[in-house]
Amino acid sequence: MSKSIGNILLLTQIVAMAVWSCSPTSVPQKKEVIDYSYEDDLSKYRPIFEQQEQSDQQEQKVIANEPLKVSYDISSELNAVIDSMLVKNDSIRLADGYTILVYSGNDELQAGRVRNRLFDLVPEWEARFSYKLPTYFVKVGQFYQQIEAQSLYRKIRNYYPTASIVPDKFPIEND
Repeated sequence: MSKSIGNILLLTQIVAMAVWSCSPTSVPQKKEVIDYSYEDDLSKYRPIFEQQEQSDQQEQKVIANEPLKVSYDISSELNAVIDSMLVKNDSIRLADGYTILVYSGNDELQAGRVRNRLFDLVPEWEARFSYKLPTYFVKVGQFYQQIEAQSLYRKIRNYYPTASIVPDKFPIEND
């Protein structure tokens, strides 16, 4: 049986070689080369500018600066508006912002300890101690935006997990 299988394989190889040798050979076809370059003379469409020669011999006339003469002067009205804005801005005494509330409670001794500990933890920041009946508060920092307080808050939170960033009002110092 293995002899018949070998004969069949040999026969298929011979037939395949005969068919392959009888097939027409492929002739490479000539490829057409297309030139995509573009050439055109566009100089006839370009504007032509004539250069004016400046002579160094001509003297240039110097015109003195003179103030403009206007028919209607509103500087007094503008000064009045500016003065009213200054008066209004001087009347603003508090600014909205955020602070870090480290302690709030009824124990004055504990509030003092927290404040003293904050002097050691963050010496560059002033810890404020306040009392509003019946609660003591210890706050650190004055920030205009909440995101500004995040770095200090993370540092304090390691020691005081109950600390939080709270809205607050700060006095404005007018010069």
